[in-house]
Amino acid sequence: MRVQPCGWILLFTLVPSAAWGQVNAEVLRPNLFRAGLSGGLDGSLALARGNIELLDLGGAGRIQYQTLHPATSSAALPFVAQRVFLAANGRFAERSGTPFISQGFVHARWTGMWHPRLGSDLFAQYQFNEFLRLTGRAILGAGLRAKLVHDATFMVWGGTGYLFEYDRISVLPGASDPPETYEHRLTNYLTARLVVVADQIWIQSTTYLQPRLDQPKDYRALTELELLIKLSEALALGTTLSLLYDSAPPTGVLGSDLRLYSVFRASF
Repeated sequence: MRVQPCGWILLFTLVPSAAWGQVNAEVLRPNLFRAGLSGGLDGSLALARGNIELLDLGGAGRIQYQTLHPATSSAALPFVAQRVFLAANGRFAERSGTPFISQGFVHARWTGMWHPRLGSDLFAQYQFNEFLRLTGRAILGAGLRAKLVHDATFMVWGGTGYLFEYDRISVLPGASDPPETYEHRLTNYLTARLVVVADQIWIQSTTYLQPRLDQPKDYRALTELELLIKLSEALALGTTLSLLYDSAPPTGVLGSDLRLYSVFRASF
């Protein structure tokens, strides 16, 4: 087994939200077809003392092992055969001693592409976000994945499946929300990836839609548009715009969120 270089990521401007109602597992990476073991870490720190008392700590990590289908010709773009990865993220922030962000998640996924263009996903996830009144969410699911377009400059892939979700909610005083729910949902996603400049600039869009099977009007949607610019063999700059919508959030929580954040990525 050949161990590939690991990526270490430092975040700036805004740290991405770690524990929304959904997590994008199709995050933009410059080396989709790197075989073997790879990994990476994120980190952020903001500290102010004096007129503004602020502490903001964030971190994330990812470890992945991947194999590829044999190429059909010397010029053919390879297809992923098996991929296993574990990703985690967390953030805590307080101002003047009062916390205003406390969130985290861990996501594990196994993808088996039994045919170069068709395969399956098995995944599990746990997350919390105190300021969305989500004290705990556990997810277990499985589905099918398809590679629709496979070109060196443009790719499209997507999937559909089932997930079981267990939620614990910190109910707003006086609200009628149940403190615990057990939900069955469909999970659907579509990702499009464009290489603007070969081995230098990438754009990727991913959209998720997760309706409840028994109440289709209760759904969550997430769209992320990502841009990644490779500055050198070791450095890259990325920006992500995320839009989240939850049609049935807990009482006292807004149903929509918009986040814009940037990443500085150093790979080793």
